[in-house]
Amino acid sequence: MSTSQLSGRACKTCRRRGRRCDRRLPACGTCESNALTCEGYLLRWSGLASRGRLAGKTVPVSSGSGEKRQKRSRHAQRGPSSQAPPPVCSIDSSAAEPTAGPTAERRRDNHDSQPSNEVTRNDDSTAPRPVEFSLWDIDADSQIDPLLCTTPPEEPDHALLDSGILDPAPDFNMPCDAPIESELSSYSKLSLFFGLDLLRIPVELNFILEYHLCEVVPKLCVDNYAPENPYRDYIFPLATEVPSLLYACAALAACHFNTRLGTTQFLPEFLRFKGKAMKRLQEDLYSESRAKHPATIATILMLCLCDICQGGFSNFESHFWGAKKLIELRDSERTLGCFVEQYLVWLDIMAAASHSRQPVFSSQDVEGFLNGSGRNWSFDVFPCTSEQFQLVCEAVRLYKGECIAESPSPETLHQVEEIKQRLLQSPAQSDRGKHWFHLTEAYRYAILLYVIRLFQCETDEYEIDWLASSVFYHARSTPPASGWSDQLLWPLFHAGLETRDSERHEWLRERARCMQTSGGFGNVQSALNILEGVWASERSTKYLDLMLGSGNVNLLLI
Repeated sequence: MSTSQLSGRACKTCRRRGRRCDRRLPACGTCESNALTCEGYLLRWSGLASRGRLAGKTVPVSSGSGEKRQKRSRHAQRGPSSQAPPPVCSIDSSAAEPTAGPTAERRRDNHDSQPSNEVTRNDDSTAPRPVEFSLWDIDADSQIDPLLCTTPPEEPDHALLDSGILDPAPDFNMPCDAPIESELSSYSKLSLFFGLDLLRIPVELNFILEYHLCEVVPKLCVDNYAPENPYRDYIFPLATEVPSLLYACAALAACHFNTRLGTTQFLPEFLRFKGKAMKRLQEDLYSESRAKHPATIATILMLCLCDICQGGFSNFESHFWGAKKLIELRDSERTLGCFVEQYLVWLDIMAAASHSRQPVFSSQDVEGFLNGSGRNWSFDVFPCTSEQFQLVCEAVRLYKGECIAESPSPETLHQVEEIKQRLLQSPAQSDRGKHWFHLTEAYRYAILLYVIRLFQCETDEYEIDWLASSVFYHARSTPPASGWSDQLLWPLFHAGLETRDSERHEWLRERARCMQTSGGFGNVQSALNILEGVWASERSTKYLDLMLGSGNVNLLLI
């Protein structure tokens, strides 16, 4: 092969491995000598740099053409280059032209520099097809309901970083803080235990996904040490195959890290990962086969958890409508144990319970998802029993059926009294250990407080004090900084609305700080801010007015 047929930069395999590349076309000799498959070379864009939807729209130029390429080739022929090897970068790095050497390279998303359905390769027709990281081709001829397709994100990561509002966060692969650096080696060791294949994951996500597995995944279950964890055993294996779910998991981990440690160090990374997840999710929704993939609906669930982790305020209704359409598209197909569908219904009902909107999922949906798993939750990731949840559903739909009336009718109040009696008479869940007992009992009395306040039932102060005291008793009986106590935000919020004791206020403040540090979800602080306003008599006492956010966003307190 003539020495003039050389690429202007290293192949993607050598760039990813941090090895010196001889830049030979069609496949580099370094990869061949190491028995590796050369993934090819990236296209270069001449003229204006591309941003967003190919803003410059300049013509791509092959890396082996042009007089400038030939000069570089003749320079390489005279001897080995003294230039340092290019740095290790993610597979999502762009092919932007370096201006002053490898250190001047700017990392970008491949979707910003070339269409997602274009295969990057050299002009040589014999060049092997590069191995792209799960970038699907968009099937424009096979589309589903356009209502599923949301507006693509405005790429907040580039806008905020370029404007100087946010400082670039350190690379996840090269943590600069001592606490992160000390944990990095332990996470790398655990990657073998969790089966984390680093060769299939972009380099920029290695550390944050190991953090996701080690720190975030256990917190998503009530029992942090549960042997069965659907996020670890089901969702994460799907994420290693589907980019939208992978970046949603990374975004949740970055937000969880910031919330748990009270820092904004990884805020730019959270915005960037979330933007990538939403962009790839929109691409998935254009293809019916990809929309039916279980990872697509799992991505919506992880994006909901991202909003809850960020502070709890979000327009969750758009998430739920998209999930409902996907469930209808999948027909009878369900995720493992109907887990994802159950969790989305749980989020939808609990969000509607605190706001004036109607639930997206119907009573038939709730019944169907519970029947698929023996009328029980498929995994122990829900803090209340299925019977308690169904009573909440009945109360919510009864209230919405009244068109949110100021004064419920006598018939409605009679049905409310029946719900209260069923709650009081339901058997306690005492056969699964004391922690499950205290958690479900706290939910029992909190649901009673919720129903009384929602329907403005006539009651005396002794009953309210008994219910609130029961919630505090069972909350105190759960060990702090554990999954059991982290799941008590909803019960403690409703008990806190009814108490005027300053000592209980101070205990609740301290427990809220512990819950946010332990669980890593920002809606704990959002709930505490509402309680502080109620205690100071600065907020409305009407229940549905308590959790209104700005615009059309709602607050979800679970």
